[in-house]
Amino acid sequence: MKTHDVISTLLLAAALFAGCSASKQAHKQAKEYEKAGLYVESAQQDLKALRKDKNFKDARVHLRKVAPLAYQDLLTRAENLTAAENWGQSVIEYRRLDNLLTQFHRYGVVLETVNVRERLAGAERKAAAYHYEQAESFAARAAWRRAAYAYLDANDFVENYNNSLDQAIQAFIKSGDQLLRKKDFVGALDSYAGVLEISPNHEVATKKSAAAHYLYGKQLFTESQFREALAQFEACLSYIPGYRDAEEWAQRAYDEAVRYVAIFPFLNRTDSPIDGYQIASDILLQVTNSDLKFVDFIPHPETVSLLSKLTSSRYGRFSETDLLNLADEEGLDAFIWGTVHNVDARDFPEKFKEHGHDIVVTAKDSAGKDVEQTQTIYYREYTRKREVRVRVAFRILETETGRILEQKRYNETINDVANWVAYQGSIYDLPESKRTLLDAPRNPRPVPELANQLLASIAHQIAHDVIQFYQ
Repeated sequence: MKTHDVISTLLLAAALFAGCSASKQAHKQAKEYEKAGLYVESAQQDLKALRKDKNFKDARVHLRKVAPLAYQDLLTRAENLTAAENWGQSVIEYRRLDNLLTQFHRYGVVLETVNVRERLAGAERKAAAYHYEQAESFAARAAWRRAAYAYLDANDFVENYNNSLDQAIQAFIKSGDQLLRKKDFVGALDSYAGVLEISPNHEVATKKSAAAHYLYGKQLFTESQFREALAQFEACLSYIPGYRDAEEWAQRAYDEAVRYVAIFPFLNRTDSPIDGYQIASDILLQVTNSDLKFVDFIPHPETVSLLSKLTSSRYGRFSETDLLNLADEEGLDAFIWGTVHNVDARDFPEKFKEHGHDIVVTAKDSAGKDVEQTQTIYYREYTRKREVRVRVAFRILETETGRILEQKRYNETINDVANWVAYQGSIYDLPESKRTLLDAPRNPRPVPELANQLLASIAHQIAHDVIQFYQ
């Protein structure tokens, strides 16, 4: 037998074993339910066992025993509920009974029963009539939303009972109009949505939804909630493109919602040659790529041009007050800038470790013949470490008030290690992994280079924090 055939056989056997085990467990549970007088639950467990293993004889025999008891139990429940005029619950029980009898029949258990489906249909009509009557009562009191749901309840029992679907639609529309007059825009929209759930392309509900979004947007605009207003105008246009002047209102809301922001060069308060313009440019590149909907960042060349009003030097100093005045003149809502406070460098003492390495050399023996001998050579491996620490702060300032909207400090450290080998002999004497270290740099990378690497990392973090703030 081929390997894959063996595996298939084993898997099939495992599946059969699992099914058999599950069937026995279900049948065991069925007998326990029977002892407790829970005949419906007992029958359901036998059916579960047979679904796992249709040839399970014990489950079939037991099902024939409990099926009449389960039938009588459910029938009694349904009849009692009917007598109590609890039509909704009686429908549920008759539906359960009909479903159970269908499953009994599938496994050869046929009982002599009342006409369950006829009784079910009668209970459904009674339940539909009850909910329809409730709906009419709500409608008479102009409780349109409650009426709409009651009409839908009637429809759930008998499809479109007394034209209940159309009645529900009209009630939802009246509810929406009622709430709209009270300027309850959310409630009105929810009511119109009830219509569109029943009839997705309903013309009246579509028009009224567009109107409600439009009016809601105008109210939010007057309350200076511009982003929310824009969302409403966009929703309005999604229902009816070109609705009234919704496009113009949407543009106005966007213009009011959007924030014009500049990222100014960071001040360098250290003795290191730090380029604050580059930091600003790195941040700007990342925040621009994030596609923030309501923030318009001023392009870097334009920012540089603005700063020429303050200083003619690329590395000229300017104060927060200077920047606030400039931002105000240019109509900026806010600006981002920061300061590089410290660039500290520390060089650690040079260290070395001496290594021994065995090599094979050819020498002459006493008879003058070439012989191979093992010889140990020694070399030194040096390390020199440099640590650079940078401290940077950034803030977002609101132009109109000078208020700090967001600020944060960053302290980052980077280490660089120079690693080289000193050896006077042939390069081929050294272990292969060490040969490149003969020509390796004797010093770590320069402090400005390491500082710039740190600043690029910090710029990335600042960009992330700016994006989070404006989102």
